Amino acid sequence: MAEFSGRYEVGSLESTERRFSDWELVKRIIKDYMLRHRSLVAAMALIIVAKTVLVLSGPYIYKVTLDSFISNTPEPNERWLADIIRGIASTLGGGTATQWLDIVAAGLIYVAVGIALWCVMSLQEYYLNKLGLNIIADIRSDFFLHLEKLSQNFFEYGNTGKLVSRVTNDAEALRKLVSSGIIGVVADLITAVAILGTMFLLNWQLALVAVVMAPIIAIVTTTLNRFVRNNWRVARQNIASMTGKVQDLMVGAKVTKAMAQEEKSLSDFNKVNVANAKAQIKAEVTANIYEATVGFFAALISTLIWFFGGQQVLGAYLAIGDLVAFTQYTTSYLEPVQNISTFYGEIQSALAGAERIFVVLDIDPEVKEAPDAIDFPEGEGIVELKDVRFSYVKDQPVLKGINIKTRPGERLAIFGPTGSGKSSIINLVGRFYDPDSGTVTIDGVDLRKVKLKALRRKVGIVLQEPYLFQGTLRYNLKFGRPDATEEEMVRVAKLVGIHDPIMRLPKSYDEEVRERGSNLSYGQRQLVCLARALISDPKILILDEATSSVDPYTEQLIQNALKAEMEHRTILIVTHRVSTVRDADRIIVLHNGEVQTEGTHNQLVKKNELYRRLCEMQLVKV
Repeated sequence: MAEFSGRYEVGSLESTERRFSDWELVKRIIKDYMLRHRSLVAAMALIIVAKTVLVLSGPYIYKVTLDSFISNTPEPNERWLADIIRGIASTLGGGTATQWLDIVAAGLIYVAVGIALWCVMSLQEYYLNKLGLNIIADIRSDFFLHLEKLSQNFFEYGNTGKLVSRVTNDAEALRKLVSSGIIGVVADLITAVAILGTMFLLNWQLALVAVVMAPIIAIVTTTLNRFVRNNWRVARQNIASMTGKVQDLMVGAKVTKAMAQEEKSLSDFNKVNVANAKAQIKAEVTANIYEATVGFFAALISTLIWFFGGQQVLGAYLAIGDLVAFTQYTTSYLEPVQNISTFYGEIQSALAGAERIFVVLDIDPEVKEAPDAIDFPEGEGIVELKDVRFSYVKDQPVLKGINIKTRPGERLAIFGPTGSGKSSIINLVGRFYDPDSGTVTIDGVDLRKVKLKALRRKVGIVLQEPYLFQGTLRYNLKFGRPDATEEEMVRVAKLVGIHDPIMRLPKSYDEEVRERGSNLSYGQRQLVCLARALISDPKILILDEATSSVDPYTEQLIQNALKAEMEHRTILIVTHRVSTVRDADRIIVLHNGEVQTEGTHNQLVKKNELYRRLCEMQLVKV
């Protein structure tokens, strides 16, 4: 509708401008999602501690073996492990231990530690994936729940394909942030700190060689961080654009074929696809440059350790066991650093995805339920608009002082040309929007004081465009009231004239609705939507241009159904078609957002020029 123009700027959601820092995103994920699964987080903490101990054990076994059984330069603090190794060797040798058996025993212990480390790392991978998948399920659930709470205004301009991309692609990237990111980085940092402490105990001079490179790596990280993050944000935006384009082309495939524009559609898709590929390549290249840079510094550290450590061994200042152990510790120390660099690109991609998700989650609904909202009291379904003024865009009023009040069991038509404000009234009665001033009440209760769920049960709406959900016809018919009986469903289906067409389908009411209801005609889909609204048994039934695109036969079926059902409910008919309103109890004529007049069809033909002119334009006899 034209009056929505400019109300919601969807482009702002796809902006590449940074809205959260890395730490803000990580803190929010930990606080809002990870702490929901405290048992899994606790299990991960124990696994990380066990892994760190096992990683530290390997090089220490090497050191004790070299010092005690090869170079014969044992140290007092190594005796406990040397005694264990010798005891195993004696058992293997039948009470006699030799140097060869000592080395074999040490090797068996090393293998046992390796197997234990493999088991622990397997458990870590399992719990990481379990935690990550649980968190993604929570995020997707929160995302969908939040979308349901957002005002209709959001969906008027929200690109469905891009929203789908956020809840699928971006959420999947976010899973890597939990596994490879937060938990992985914490595990690697704990391991790195523990190893670094051990290295200082062995030889503080060589440990300084590893430590002194840390500021250099930090500078490189800070420098590349800005480029990596921005590139991944652009890449995520391009994925969303491509998803939106694919959906757009698939939905419009019939129009494309009818107008012989397949080549143009392919060209449009290729532009988006190429832009996406370029953005992905640029992001990957930037991340790989970072990884290669950190790898270079890791190799440089190892080279310096061997150079300075070798000199100390030759000068008899350092035992060969200490150097070998120190070298292994250096490799183990650099491994978590390299892991962080390897996953850095994915982490930045995940952070970009997290930001895109949280941007939507932080949108406040324009229509909110009052903290002290009440249920509807029993009433006759009387709708009243008192001096209602409303605009979608500031200083561009759509409704100007509307005063309308229905009567119990009345079939009231709101009639007027396109842009007169008819649908805006329905949006206010359904409380998809709130008025700028004035009040909208049902049975004397201001809608802003009522629970939204209670209002939705009270008011049923049949829209111009019939929409059916994936599932069976029975599922669609009972969508608004799942506990409706089969007898009630069949009764309403017969009333609106859709029962016989349904029974001619292979599975009747259990027939699966194809995408966009393509196995039903347009008129049949509209009748199913009307039946769905009637089965939900609302006190107030609204038809928003529901007959504007159907054939005369279907329109007559709808009119007959309304006459049969109007005894116990108020019916509002919004339309610009004279044929739809001529049998209404009362017709309100809207023009430029104001009530021009009201009356029956015969009265309006005589006294209202606008109504008479519209009748003549639609070839209705006056």
